[in-house]
Amino acid sequence: MLHTDPVADLVAAGVLDDAFIAQCETDYTLAEITALAHVAPGKSSPPTHVLAVVELLHKHLEPNPLIGLPPESDGYPRRIDLGARGGKLLVQRWHLPVRDGIQWYRACANGSMSVPGKDASKPTVVPLQQLGDDPPWPHLVVELDTFWESSEFWGDRPGGSRWHRLLPLAPIDITSGWQAADFEKARNFFMSEVHLDLLSRSVLLGSCHLRLPNPIYRDLHQRVGRDWRSVTFDLELHPGQSLDELELTFWSQRSWGATSVRRMTLQPGSNALSVPEGVEQVAHAVTCGKRGLLMQAGPFGFIASVGISMNLVSEQRRVETPKGRYTVGVVGHSQPMQVGTPRPAGALTRLAADEGQQRTQKAWSATAFRWFDKDSLGGTQAIRDIIQSAGKSVDLLDPYFGRRDLLEFALATTKQGLPFRVLTSADFCASGDDPDLKIERGDALAKTLDSVRSQDPRLSIEVKVMPGQKSPVHDRFLIVDGTVWALGASLNEFGSRGSLLMKLPASPVHGTSGSPAFSVSMSVFDAHWATSDALTDWVRRRAASRTGSPRPSRPVTLQDRALSTKAVLGEALRRLCEVWRA
Repeated sequence: MLHTDPVADLVAAGVLDDAFIAQCETDYTLAEITALAHVAPGKSSPPTHVLAVVELLHKHLEPNPLIGLPPESDGYPRRIDLGARGGKLLVQRWHLPVRDGIQWYRACANGSMSVPGKDASKPTVVPLQQLGDDPPWPHLVVELDTFWESSEFWGDRPGGSRWHRLLPLAPIDITSGWQAADFEKARNFFMSEVHLDLLSRSVLLGSCHLRLPNPIYRDLHQRVGRDWRSVTFDLELHPGQSLDELELTFWSQRSWGATSVRRMTLQPGSNALSVPEGVEQVAHAVTCGKRGLLMQAGPFGFIASVGISMNLVSEQRRVETPKGRYTVGVVGHSQPMQVGTPRPAGALTRLAADEGQQRTQKAWSATAFRWFDKDSLGGTQAIRDIIQSAGKSVDLLDPYFGRRDLLEFALATTKQGLPFRVLTSADFCASGDDPDLKIERGDALAKTLDSVRSQDPRLSIEVKVMPGQKSPVHDRFLIVDGTVWALGASLNEFGSRGSLLMKLPASPVHGTSGSPAFSVSMSVFDAHWATSDALTDWVRRRAASRTGSPRPSRPVTLQDRALSTKAVLGEALRRLCEVWRA
C-alpha cells in the first residue's frame, strides 16, 4: 500500500536530521534529480524503478542546462522503446530546492517516489521495493573509486564526493524475455543517459543515491620532495570559498606496516609535511569540524623513475598459409630509455622484489590446477575425487567418452540418485570397435549403460550423443555442482601423457553488453544437450543405417496407430521440455 504523502510521513516521524539539512542548505544551492524507470510490455504494467540519483550542487558547479526543456528540444522526460519483448525505458530529470531534494530522497525509503511528468500537476507515483540504508542515515561515505567511470552526469565535479545509498534488499529483474538485441539497445540507452552499465551491476537496479560534491576545495594535490623525505599538499579552494578548519591525517607506510601517523591543519596553497623516515607508500584523509570526513586517498606510492624500451620495426615478414596470408612486423632495433633517477639498491629493493614474488605465488596458488604426466592412476583418482564431492549434479562433456569411462567415473558418485549427464560424440561412437566387447563403441556404451542401470536402478545416468561427422566441441569439461573443470585430455588417456586439470573461475551473471555472460555450463553443455540425441535413439538409428534394415512397418490397426501417435507426441514433449529447461 502506497502512502499518499511519504515526505510528510517521514517529516512527522522525525526521520530527517535538521542539522544535516541546515548544513547542506549552507553548502549547496540546488538539488538535481535523475530518475530512471522501466515499463514492461503491456499497457497496464506499472513502472519499475531502475535508478535515482540526487546531486546537491553548490554555486561553482554547473547544473544540466537541458532540465526544464521539453523532449522535442532535447529536454526531459526521454524514453526509448525496446520493442514487444523489452518494453520501454524512461528517464526524467528535474531541479528542486536543497531541502526538498533531500526530503524527496528520504521519502524513497518509505516505499514510493513521486516523479513529475509532462504535466507538472500530475506526477507519477512509482512504487519501490524495500530499501536498506548504507550507511545509517545521515552518515555519509567518502568516494574512493569514481562512481561514473566514463563521465559525470553533467559538468565537472572536482574534489571528490560524499555519498549515501538506498539499496534494494532483493534483486530486481527487468530483462525477463529479452534477447541479445534488447540488452544491447538498453545498455546503449543507459550509457548515454546515466553513463552506467546498469545491467552488469544488479545491485544498482532499483537503488537510490544522494551525492554531495566537495563544497570547500577543488583539489588537494600531493607531491614528494626531491630528497624523498617530505610531502607537500597543494590545497586549491573553490573561488571565493572561506576556509573552515580542515585537518589532514597522514599515514607513512611500508607495505608491511605504518611507520608514522601525522596530523596538520591545512591552509590555502602549499602545506609541507616532513617524513624523516623517507617516503615509500602514503595515505591521507581530510576532515572538517562541521561536515566530518571529506576525503580519503591511498595508500599509494610515487614514481621515481620509468624505464621503457622503444622498438623499431625495420621489415615486414609475409607468411603464406593454407588458410591465407598474414604479415608480421619484425623489430630490428630496440632502444632502452630511462626517465628519472632510479633509487639506489638496498633493503627496500630486496623487500619489494620479495613482495612481488609473494603476490605471484599467492595468485598462482589461488588457481586450482594439477598437472599429471605418466600418472594415469593419479589423474583418474583426482577426477574421481572431484566427482565424489558432488552434492547436486555432475555434467561431463568428453567427445571420446566410452564404456570404460562410464565404469571408471560415472559410478564414482557417492549420493544416491545424483543426476549424472554425459555428452559424447557421434564420430567416436561410430568409429572402431570396443576392444573388450568387439562391437562398435556406441553399442558397447549403450550395453554397459543398460547393465549398470539394471544392477542399480537408483543410478541416474543419462548419456547423449552430439551429432556430426566431427564433434562440435573439441575441449573436455567436467561440471560438478556448477563448478567447471577443464580437462587437458579425454578421460580414456587422462594422465598417461602430460594432462592439465584446471578449475575455471565462476562466470558472472552479466557480460559487458548486459546480456547473460558466457558460461560453459549453459552456453556449451546445456546448449549441446538440448540438440543431442539420447544414446539409445542414436544406437537404434545407427544400427538401421549400418545393416540397411527396413524401418518398422506402419501400424495396421487403429489401436496401433493411436499407440504410435502417443509415443511420438510423448517424445516430442520430452524434447521440448529439455530445450525449455536449457
